[in-house]
Amino acid sequence: MHTVYIIYSPSTDQYFIGQAKDMRIALWQHNAKTNPATAEGKPWEVKFTQQFATRNEALSLEMKLKNKDRTHWENLINSTQPAV
Repeated sequence: MHTVYIIYSPSTDQYFIGQAKDMRIALWQHNAKTNPATAEGKPWEVKFTQQFATRNEALSLEMKLKNKDRTHWENLINSTQPAV
């Protein structure tokens, strides 16, 4: 399985979109500052995930999301939150 994810950094008020085979490792790498694009945002919080059977499917959604704006991402995140 491959996971597309949106993570958020409260300290920098930024989102990051990515895809990974293992979400736990990906989040650890972002928080361990091994990715230069997210090194300054620690701690990162997972806001959205969607799993796919193939990497190509995950890459397709990742690219579509990266071409959208912050409002689109926040609407997506809020639409997938459980009702309170």
